[in-house]
Amino acid sequence: MQNLPDFEKMDLFYLGRELDAENNKTSSLPLLYKSKNFTTHGVILGMTGSGKTGLGISLLEEAALDKIPAIIIDPKGDMANLLLSFPDLAPGDFSPWIDTDTAKQRSQTPEEFAATTAESWRKGLAAWGQDGERIRRMREHTEFSIFTPGSSAGQPVSVLDSLQAPVDEVIADDEILAEMVNSAVSSLLVLVGIKADPLKSRQHILLSSILLAHWRAGKDLDLETLIGAVVKPPFERVGVFPLENFYPQPGRMELAMQLNNILASPSFAAWTKGAPMDIDAFLYTKDGKPRHSIFSIAHLGDEERMFFVTLLLGRLLGWMRRQQGSSGLRCLLYMDEIFGYFPPSANPPAKKTMMLLLKQARAFGLGIVLSTQNPVDLDYKGLSNIGTWFIGRLQTRQDQDRVLAGISGGAGNIDKSQLRAMMTKMRARTFLLSSTHRPDPVLFETRWALSYLKGPISLQDIGRLPAASTVKEDQPVMVASQEAGHADENAPLLPSILTQCFVPTPAPMETVCYRPWLTGSARVRFFNRKRNIDQEEKVCLRLPAGEKTMIFNWRKAVASPVGIEECLADAQPRAGFFPVSAELFDKKNITVLKRQLADYLYHEKKLGLLRVPSLKLESRPGESEEQFHLRRAAVLREKKEEQAAKIEERFGRKQRQLQTRLERAMARLDKEKGDVKARSVDTALSFGVAIFGAFFGRKGLSVTNASRSARGVRSAGRLMKEKGDVQRVEQEIDRLNQDLQALAMELQDALMHISERFDPDGYPVETFALTPRRNDIYGVRVVLVWEPDFDFS
Repeated sequence: MQNLPDFEKMDLFYLGRELDAENNKTSSLPLLYKSKNFTTHGVILGMTGSGKTGLGISLLEEAALDKIPAIIIDPKGDMANLLLSFPDLAPGDFSPWIDTDTAKQRSQTPEEFAATTAESWRKGLAAWGQDGERIRRMREHTEFSIFTPGSSAGQPVSVLDSLQAPVDEVIADDEILAEMVNSAVSSLLVLVGIKADPLKSRQHILLSSILLAHWRAGKDLDLETLIGAVVKPPFERVGVFPLENFYPQPGRMELAMQLNNILASPSFAAWTKGAPMDIDAFLYTKDGKPRHSIFSIAHLGDEERMFFVTLLLGRLLGWMRRQQGSSGLRCLLYMDEIFGYFPPSANPPAKKTMMLLLKQARAFGLGIVLSTQNPVDLDYKGLSNIGTWFIGRLQTRQDQDRVLAGISGGAGNIDKSQLRAMMTKMRARTFLLSSTHRPDPVLFETRWALSYLKGPISLQDIGRLPAASTVKEDQPVMVASQEAGHADENAPLLPSILTQCFVPTPAPMETVCYRPWLTGSARVRFFNRKRNIDQEEKVCLRLPAGEKTMIFNWRKAVASPVGIEECLADAQPRAGFFPVSAELFDKKNITVLKRQLADYLYHEKKLGLLRVPSLKLESRPGESEEQFHLRRAAVLREKKEEQAAKIEERFGRKQRQLQTRLERAMARLDKEKGDVKARSVDTALSFGVAIFGAFFGRKGLSVTNASRSARGVRSAGRLMKEKGDVQRVEQEIDRLNQDLQALAMELQDALMHISERFDPDGYPVETFALTPRRNDIYGVRVVLVWEPDFDFS
């Protein structure tokens, strides 16, 4: 068989091969599906052994080949197999992952069984027109990372930033803000074992009110602050009732104790370290490479799983609403085994957020694919938002009825009897595709996966997975250490021009020793009328100010972990003070240090930005590298979609004309000879039919019709020997077949050309910077900040 065309450059997913409707055998006609169709979401249904995992992994592999990032929630451990992709297909690659018990059963050594497995995978790929180079392209196009929330076996995930205030766009949207608050509060309460109704639970209402009060004021929260706010909320009324009537102090203290138990638990420490919950970083690396982030949660308990999934979906919802609209597929959310998270008859914390995502994600280019064994695992309201159905073997007729009801709710007019008949033909690795984007359903067999399907990967196995990219966790600011010394009971008498303030201790302390830090703060404005930029940045830097410091150099300063406005005017009683640099006892030096700080900011402070000149695309202030790369990819995909639409319109018109003429010719043959039995399909024509089917629908382009048009002429000729026009009919059908094939190849070349034209690699990102004017540096202060002598890092 010929190698498959480079479909990954055409926004088409190669998912398998169609089944011949007459004999239910796998044909050579590949099933190609437009990636854009997943913006209306998809679902994979099928009982154990139906091949759901293989289809899901193949779908994600196609996304990776097409440079489409994905967030993958993996409750069972199956999706981690995406990291087991071996371009060289060498036995040594498979050796760590084979089942040694199976090797013994086959009377093989582990080495022999690894070699057998490698050869089996090589042959399996070749039978489906694939090879190690396709695996290599997938790994070059996309990074794969595996995260293990609550565990350090893979990359841990820090959930502490889940209470940080969202961006202004989210705060301005009451519906999204309310849902993010609901997600955060519901997940926390699940973690302490409280099943709370958002409309009835006092705990839920109180915590939601606290989050809203802080977020609307632009203030971040952490768990410690939240616990303190539960005891003493920043408001005196909840609705129309006084706080003490609505939720008296003893009840609030009990809730605070429950939340404190989370914080005090040694097991919770694993949730405080690792990569921050930054959706941009989960989707793209800093250098712009798409990423598939797999969140393996099989090791967690039910409450912990619900806690994390709810938080992640809430973060994704907030991220989504910050994006510009998109008609193409920007990224995927894939969830394996949705059971328990989206039920029809209950309301777990994750359900409402998932429902909002299903309803709104299409407009932002976020496609959602859900997988489950049983259709009763899915809420019927959510099913109406799904446009693509992959249906494998189902256990009961009732399951089929529910699927048919769901499809009819989202796919318009369908022939239920036809679909039910097709469902009865299911075997392992075969699926029925029913889509709102295709006029007719189609049966197909899934292709061979590029990744080695070992089976569920345990927490212990994750540590042995091939090296994948990492998302760096937030690191504390490291500062230069100060020299050792002895503290004095009396504070030094410094010039009044040098304001002194004191960092508060996190908890009351009987005695405290303070170390001095010279801290400089200012506001820097970056203004550019042409770019519509008017950005103000607050700067707070500090330098050690101990006794042995003779020269203060602002170039060596680091960001201060504590703002001056957070400090206290007075020291704590019974305090000691380490000696201060002699340079700070001269008020002239203070004036010089202030001027030097302003000079340093004028010469060195820059607003770093990114741009792609050929697209006239520039980053915005505060936009991260990952966000800009995501926006660049979206702009290029939009341009590609626009050009592809023009090509589709032009080629579609030609295809319909040729197809109509071919159908008329075949009708004349049918009239003379009766039914022509389908045989085999010409490979080149099969690719053309597959491309036409993916882009223009499937009417008149079935396997059987293609077979008839490609091979029917010879059998027709035997029946029409006595007819004088047999040669003319044969030539006409041959010519139409050749025209269709040529048109398909021309379409393929045109689509590949625009894909290469708008490939992100052809649009490198440059850096540039805006600098402030002298009069745009103001509010310059130099202060001596006394910090308690303990490690803040």
